[in-house]
Amino acid sequence: MYKFVGFSVFGVCLSVGMAFAAPQILDCKLTDLKQSGGWIPREALIKVDTQTKSVQLIKPTADQMNGKIVSSKLVRNNADKMILRWIVKGTKSKSNQATPAFNFRALFNKDTGKVSVIAKPLGYSNDFRAKGTCTLR
Repeated sequence: MYKFVGFSVFGVCLSVGMAFAAPQILDCKLTDLKQSGGWIPREALIKVDTQTKSVQLIKPTADQMNGKIVSSKLVRNNADKMILRWIVKGTKSKSNQATPAFNFRALFNKDTGKVSVIAKPLGYSNDFRAKGTCTLR
């Protein structure tokens, strides 16, 4: 009986601790931008809530992305990697080239700190890519 009570208390404490897990921040610096076409920023600060699977781009802001972020989510979070997705609509480049929307995907390797970002414009067959590192805090 005591073992069962101890196990139950441990389970309750574990559940409560997980429910109050703080969101994590990915602080990313993208250094390999040769395939980015200017669509992927050099720096990103991303708030990830693993409980709700929500993602918030703190930096760059929607204005800095030259569009409106319409959705973002945590697709996968396991021991070794995180996959994040977000969609930016109404984008324009610095040279005034317009695209209806971009699908962004970031793959973050927790073991190495490496990140790769792919930006795919909707309605086009090409994509843009960048690589760098992130610190998880």
